[in-house]
Amino acid sequence: MKRKKGISLIVLVITIIVIIILAGAVILSLANNNPIESSNEATFKTNVAEYNSELAIAIANEYLQDNSFDSATFDAGVWDGTGDGTGTIKEYITSMSEVDAAKYVIKNSKLVYLGENETEKNWNSEMNIVNLKIPSIVAVNVIATENSTLDGKFSEYNNPIIPKGFKAIEDGTVWPTNWNTGLVIEDASGNQFVWVPVDGINVSYAKWCITGIEYNDSLIADDILPVGIINERNQIEKYGGFYIGRYEAGKDGTTLVSKKNAIVWSDINYINSKAKAEAMYSTDEVKSGLLTGTEWDTTLEWIQDSGKSVINNTAWGNFNDSVNPANVTGAGNQQVTGYSEYWKANNIYDLAGNFWEWTNECYNRS
Repeated sequence: MKRKKGISLIVLVITIIVIIILAGAVILSLANNNPIESSNEATFKTNVAEYNSELAIAIANEYLQDNSFDSATFDAGVWDGTGDGTGTIKEYITSMSEVDAAKYVIKNSKLVYLGENETEKNWNSEMNIVNLKIPSIVAVNVIATENSTLDGKFSEYNNPIIPKGFKAIEDGTVWPTNWNTGLVIEDASGNQFVWVPVDGINVSYAKWCITGIEYNDSLIADDILPVGIINERNQIEKYGGFYIGRYEAGKDGTTLVSKKNAIVWSDINYINSKAKAEAMYSTDEVKSGLLTGTEWDTTLEWIQDSGKSVINNTAWGNFNDSVNPANVTGAGNQQVTGYSEYWKANNIYDLAGNFWEWTNECYNRS
C-alpha cells in the first residue's frame, strides 16, 4: 500500500509566511512606484506649464495694447466660478480649470499657488512656482496673532506685513494712507519700528549715489546676516521694504530698546552691537539685526527725498553744534531718544546726530 505524500503543518506555516512577506514587498514596491501618483504629477505639471505659457501670452498682449504697461504691478485674483472671469485669473488664463482657478492668482506677472495641498506645493516648488498664503486682516492698534496686513491682501511696499506680535500704530494721517512718510508698528513691549517702503521707483534699494555714480567702497563688505536670512535683496523684493528702528538704539539696563525717552546706547563696540541687535527678535516670523550698508543708504536716500538733508543736517539733528533753526530747547546737548519732533524725518527720530552708527557693513570693529 502506497503512502500519500502531503505538506506538513510546519511547511504550510512557513509557506504562508513567505507569501505574506512577498505580498508585502509587492505592495511596498507599488507604493514607491505608484503609477497613478506619477500620472497625476505629470498631468499637474503639464497643466501648470500650459498656464504659464498662456500667462506669458497675456502679458505680451498687455504690452502691445499699452507700452507703459508695468509687469511688476500686474495682478489678478482667484475666480469664484461665476461670471466670465473678468478681473480674475480666468480672464487671462482661460484654459485654467475651475478647480485650479480657485487655487492660483497672478502676482507681479507670476503664477502664485494659494492652495494647502502639500503634494501640490512640492510640485509647484519643483516648477519654481511660488507657494503663498494670503495674509489675515488685522485692525489698527490690534496685536497680530500671525503675519497679517491691514486689508488681508498680499504684502507690498504700500501694504506691509504686520508681523506676529506687533500692531500697526495710528499716527495722525500717516497710517495707513500716506505710505511714503513712515508707517509705524509696535511690539507688546512698546518697541517701535518704521517701514521703509521700497517700490523701486520712488524708493530704490540701492547704494548711495554721488552725481549718478553708486558709492561702494570695495574695501568694505557686509558682515554675516542674521541666522535664517540668506539674501537681503530677496527679502526686500518679497515684502516690498524693511523695518528700521524708530529711535536711536536705547538701553534699558542691558536690554536693547527702540523706545522714546530711552538713554542712547553709546560706547558699544561692533561685536556687541551686532549681537544685541540680532538677539532682539529671532522667531519664524521676525528676525532682527543691524541694518546692512545698502539698507542704510536706501533709508538716507528716502529721507533726503523727503526734504530733510542727510549731508549737512545739523539743522535738524541731535548735534552738539546744532544750528537749531527751530529753537529746540536743549539743542547742543546729548538728549534721550525721540527728544524733539523737529529731529524727526519720515517718522524716524535721532537718525541725524553726533552718534556714530554701526551697520552690518563693517568698516572696523573697535
